[in-house]
Amino acid sequence: MARSKLRLLVDEELVRRVRQHASEGFGKSDPELVEDALSAYLGDRVFAAAGTVGPLEPGEVDRLALEEVHAVRRSGGNPT
Repeated sequence: MARSKLRLLVDEELVRRVRQHASEGFGKSDPELVEDALSAYLGDRVFAAAGTVGPLEPGEVDRLALEEVHAVRRSGGNPT
C-alpha cells in the first residue's frame, strides 16, 4: 500500500485521549490510530450517503456492511 506523509496539527487534549485509549490494550502507533480514524470516518460517510439516496433493502445493507469490513481488514485496521 502506498503511503503519504502528513503533518497534522491536532488538539493536545484529543491526542492525549486517543493515546490513552490506544494504551488500554490496543498498542497502536499514532499513524495507525489516524488511519483507523480516517477509515471509520469514510465508512460513516458511505452509510450517511446511502441513507440520503433512500431506504435500503436488507440485502443491500448487509452487502455494504460486508464491503466495509473487508476494506478495513485489507487495510489492517480495526473497525472498533
